[in-house]
Amino acid sequence: MGKRRILRAKGPRRGIKTTRIVLPRELHAGRQRMFYFEAGMGAPIIMIHGLGASSRWWFPLFPELTSANFRVLAPDLPGFGRSPGPVLPVAEAAKAVIGLADRAGLAQFFLCGHSMGGAIAAQVAADYRGRVRRLVLIDSAGIPGLGLGRLLRRLLQPWSWCPLGFYSTLLGDVIKAGPWSLLGALRELRDYDLQPVLERVRLPSLVIWGKKDTLMPSEHGRRIIDRLAKARLEVVPKARHLPMVTHPETVSRLMLDFFKEDVQHPEV
Repeated sequence: MGKRRILRAKGPRRGIKTTRIVLPRELHAGRQRMFYFEAGMGAPIIMIHGLGASSRWWFPLFPELTSANFRVLAPDLPGFGRSPGPVLPVAEAAKAVIGLADRAGLAQFFLCGHSMGGAIAAQVAADYRGRVRRLVLIDSAGIPGLGLGRLLRRLLQPWSWCPLGFYSTLLGDVIKAGPWSLLGALRELRDYDLQPVLERVRLPSLVIWGKKDTLMPSEHGRRIIDRLAKARLEVVPKARHLPMVTHPETVSRLMLDFFKEDVQHPEV
């Protein structure tokens, strides 16, 4: 049990609503330690961050999600944020997410992943059927077509995909991760093809994409929904790779509408 805190994530513009009381927690599984934040009460949502990121990248969504009676759990994946490494392969990271759900007593939960976290979230939904109620993928990684060198060059041009006001959060999380974690995760993504995994996902899915994303082209979103059995694509017109940071109200509304369909009319 961690101390109750009020956390503030720096958003892309002054005045963004990111303040919410949360509980910092720590999960121990053998030698592995994983930190996570928990906020709100109600139907649970696990949110998985992307490459070089941390749970802090979800803070802009906390006020809307928790105010709508959802319980949010946002982990720092091993090797990122406050969680020590090593970085886990996608399938092993999926096991770590299930370990978190078990520790929190969640038989079922909603699941959301961004970028690399989207690939991990899809793996969870495919490998652990019956645990995930609905799946949300935001600008997900895992679609072949971007070589490692090309992806690395784009990552090293944050002005093309990250809002200026979020640079301090980005830089802080990249420094915490360190070069070895970043390179290890990049190599994993280079060899990872999400498409066969998507074909095993049978639950309702929502794919959200920034239309101006320069890291993961919006065409990847269309390829993802083509592989999913029950999916729809929502494009955020002015967003780039971080729509949950730059357009939190839009992303929150899309997620809440999608999740509430299940809460009000659960599938048999």
